[in-house]
Amino acid sequence: MFAALALTAVACTSETPEQTVSHPCEDPSSPEGKLVRQLLDTDTFRTRIEKSTAGLAEGLKEELRAREKPGRTEYRTPLCSFSLKYPRGSGSDTLSVDFHWTSRETPKGSGRPADTHAYYDVNGLYGESDETLSTLRMSCALPGGLDKLSQQNLLVAEVANTAYVGTAVKQDVRDRQIRFLYLMARHATDALGCENEPLKKAPVVKGYETPEEAAKAPR
Repeated sequence: MFAALALTAVACTSETPEQTVSHPCEDPSSPEGKLVRQLLDTDTFRTRIEKSTAGLAEGLKEELRAREKPGRTEYRTPLCSFSLKYPRGSGSDTLSVDFHWTSRETPKGSGRPADTHAYYDVNGLYGESDETLSTLRMSCALPGGLDKLSQQNLLVAEVANTAYVGTAVKQDVRDRQIRFLYLMARHATDALGCENEPLKKAPVVKGYETPEEAAKAPR
């Protein structure tokens, strides 16, 4: 299920009108593409496509159905990843995007140190971020037979950045990753057809000191 569908090298040059972007992870001129360059601190990187947006939606629907079965196995559905080219990085130095479901409950925080971790309200959605890992939780109301299950669970978007090489805590890196995650998650909610359109608006990122404050932020 997690086999890569394609592996392409990307040089971030401006596109000509004749070029067609076939996947949201392959558009270097988009806001998402610009954030990738900032997060990796490079204009050239490799893009690995794990799922088409349609394949991502099907994988997430399959996982949601499995959540009502006893002894279910939870798993993440990847969308894509971006990696540094040699000599700056190895194959393990990546910025990756994936999704999974979690039960509805009050966020408790990851337990990471407060001085290296930030908590967010992004347009009413709860998020967390440090320099290497960011998560964003959202409601996705699905139609038909998945309606009840989608109301019982939240969709979680996650970005892992193992290519981060900074030595100091940088708030702007955490903020940037949350903004990038919101924009990438929009492709997933669009593909799923979330009837409540949780990511319809442009991201407004607000930081908080604790997960409780972020979870209780005015909606």
